[in-house]
Amino acid sequence: MLYLEDYKIEYSNGTKIEYGNIHVKPGEFVGLFGKSGCGKTSLLESLFSTTFPGKVTYKTALLEGKPLPKPGPEFYKRVSYCPQYAQAALNPRLTIDKMLNLTLKGNGMERNEDEVDSLLIKLKLEKELLKRYPSQLSGGQIQRMVMFLCNIKKPHILIMDEPSSAIDLITLKEISEFIVSLKGDTTMLMVAHSRPLLKKIADRIIDF
Repeated sequence: MLYLEDYKIEYSNGTKIEYGNIHVKPGEFVGLFGKSGCGKTSLLESLFSTTFPGKVTYKTALLEGKPLPKPGPEFYKRVSYCPQYAQAALNPRLTIDKMLNLTLKGNGMERNEDEVDSLLIKLKLEKELLKRYPSQLSGGQIQRMVMFLCNIKKPHILIMDEPSSAIDLITLKEISEFIVSLKGDTTMLMVAHSRPLLKKIADRIIDF
């Protein structure tokens, strides 16, 4: 699914991070663990964000067996990227329902209420929450709504940057159970500061 050889990034201030070789198999759930500042989020941003400010070099970079494309509309039809701060991922001027419809339209998909309902149930979210704006949701609800929007388009690979941060233990349990339910069907790459959490739910951990 994802194949990187001799992958490196460099920022304008001279900071360099060498990742070496990283391989993620189709359907595999790989956790990324390391101390703050070691480059976990930088790796995800360099691969999957449209705003990465650094320079990237590598010997090989493949996604689904093809050269890694630059992020764009076609790229994001296959990839869902859940950023570290869920609150910043949602448009405060739109209801969740409006964002849902735009997500589906942008991916050339029709709205299927059965699939919407099923995914909301798995994330333990009430359907009436779709009518609300982000400011009307709790932190835990926002985190799960981001997961909902990322997964409604059925991505080939799901990228998660600290989905377990700044949430209560109940929400953590609900999100962890949801992620585990995707194992085997969706390729996943997840950054976390908790190694015990990754050890419990991931297939494999890459230490930085």
